[in-house]
Amino acid sequence: MTVYADYEYYTETYLSGRSAAVSAADFNFYAMQASTVIDRYTFGNVDAENVPEAVQSCCCELAEMICAEKTSQAAQKTGISSESVQGWSQSYASASDRHTASLCAQRECIHRWLSNTGLLYSGVR
Repeated sequence: MTVYADYEYYTETYLSGRSAAVSAADFNFYAMQASTVIDRYTFGNVDAENVPEAVQSCCCELAEMICAEKTSQAAQKTGISSESVQGWSQSYASASDRHTASLCAQRECIHRWLSNTGLLYSGVR
């Protein structure tokens, strides 16, 4: 399995001086999951020997999203999606709703970075 971005690319190129949302220790784990998502949408058409910068950046953004999702899942075990204090109201989101929203966000990320690369083409070449 090819991981499309490394921590050096993440910190030096993708972040451009911003602080990292994923630690160095965790980055490879989340980048591997992100690369799997990219492979699913690109049908494995990314050249592992010459990974385009758009794919590397997409991998970094997806890794951040997956990391944030795992962190929020741990924090939201109760499923509370919103809370109002004055009139005391709570709204609950199901795990299915959260998963669907996550998949939608991943799809948007893939299309934002890869729509002009030809990698999303699923027809005959």
